[in-house]
Amino acid sequence: MSIINDKTFLFTIINLVILYLILRKYLFKPATDFMEARSEKIKNSLEEADMKLHEAYDLKSKYEDILKNADMEGKEIIAKLEKFANEKADKIIENANIEANTIIEKAKEEAELEKIKAMHDLRVELSHLIVAAASRALESNVNIDDDKIINEVIKEAGASWHR
Repeated sequence: MSIINDKTFLFTIINLVILYLILRKYLFKPATDFMEARSEKIKNSLEEADMKLHEAYDLKSKYEDILKNADMEGKEIIAKLEKFANEKADKIIENANIEANTIIEKAKEEAELEKIKAMHDLRVELSHLIVAAASRALESNVNIDDDKIINEVIKEAGASWHR
């Protein structure tokens, strides 16, 4: 029985080697290739995800810089516009003050002219009254329209008025 056992043992070993070679060729090799391919695919996916993550951080950083610059530019524009508005307001106020002073000076001049005119009218009226009073006092009939007498009375009245 030893030969049978030896033959059986030998066939078993040969069968195991053949089975191993068949399994290796048709099962282990495709499974190993599949696992390696899957491992490579996962590795590539992780590398791509890492690359995308870095790109996202770079883009985020760029956008933050752009926003920061836009914010600073906006503040600069607002500051320039405020300065321009203040300068414009100051110019308007200055022009209004100049115009108000001009109006005040013109009003003063007009008031002075009105005063002079009123004084003249008062002198003329006063001279008419004086001529009329003198005419009555002398009981002579002096003509009020006589410019020579009126002018003399105005000069005398003016000289006494300014004292």
